[in-house]
Amino acid sequence: MKRFAIIAAIFLAGCETQPTETMAEMRLSTADDFAPILGKKLMFGDADFVTINADGTLNGDFGGVDTRGIWALKDGYFCRVLTAGPRGASPEDCQLIVRKGDVLSITRERGTGASFDYTIA
Repeated sequence: MKRFAIIAAIFLAGCETQPTETMAEMRLSTADDFAPILGKKLMFGDADFVTINADGTLNGDFGGVDTRGIWALKDGYFCRVLTAGPRGASPEDCQLIVRKGDVLSITRERGTGASFDYTIA
């Protein structure tokens, strides 16, 4: 019996894996990937935020300025057009979004532009 317990312990230890950063990161590219964050405030710093809505709209507040727009998924990217915001209307920008826990890392211009993080509230 003792021998069985030792063999079982060795076998189980060999099966154990440690999570890595790569395993914990998830690219959001489908409607199912986005479903858990729809309707939630995505915070940028302490006061600025945006909410991505299931109806294809988004709204928020940046620097005390009402921010609104529309969004859609295109070719695995989050594509948004702002109709109002701190800089006024803004043309379509398709963004690469990677989730790690409660943090969304967003990279503009299909993953080739500037990057920034939002926290899911």
